[in-house]
Amino acid sequence: MTGLRERKKQQTRQTIVEEAGRLFAAHGFQATTMEEIAAASDVSVGTLYNYFGTKNTVLLAHLESEVADMMEAGAAVLAAPPAAAVTAVQSLAGVYLDQLLHLDRHLLREVFAAGFGPSSDVLPELIRLDELLADQLDSLLTHFFVSGELRRDVEVEEAATLLFSLLATQLIRYVSVDGMKPATLRRAVARQIEIAFAGLTRERDTP
Repeated sequence: MTGLRERKKQQTRQTIVEEAGRLFAAHGFQATTMEEIAAASDVSVGTLYNYFGTKNTVLLAHLESEVADMMEAGAAVLAAPPAAAVTAVQSLAGVYLDQLLHLDRHLLREVFAAGFGPSSDVLPELIRLDELLADQLDSLLTHFFVSGELRRDVEVEEAATLLFSLLATQLIRYVSVDGMKPATLRRAVARQIEIAFAGLTRERDTP
């Protein structure tokens, strides 16, 4: 019986997260109310607050679900990476972008705004989710470091941080500029990964 109750709770939570994501995409985060989320999820407002104390925590749960999908898609790249390190990293960045670009641009903008705003419950969670993705990138780079494709003096963790920061910076640019097309974002990320790899794989000039 305990297992059944727990499964029902998890299903209710998942329904709330999914319905909240749909409402956020359709109406925007700010315009969506907790009452609307509760109604769409077929739960009472009190029940909704039992699961999620604030609308910010609903948003974070929605993002966590998206990151889980990104990690799953990324795991497929790690399981059978392309032969070249630069192509493998571009592939991993591509699956991350596939997931991110189906989200509403204005919702992503509000996520960034919440993360850098005064709400203390958002930024630590965003950092945690970013670190999950950066760790997956680290694992991919480690594979190529071990195989000898990366320079021996490369610090893999630092390289992963650099490449992930590159992706994040371009995503912020995309979110901030309404006229920027997804294809432009993809090209910018792919090209900058190539530029970064010129330093990660090139042997140092001998003095």
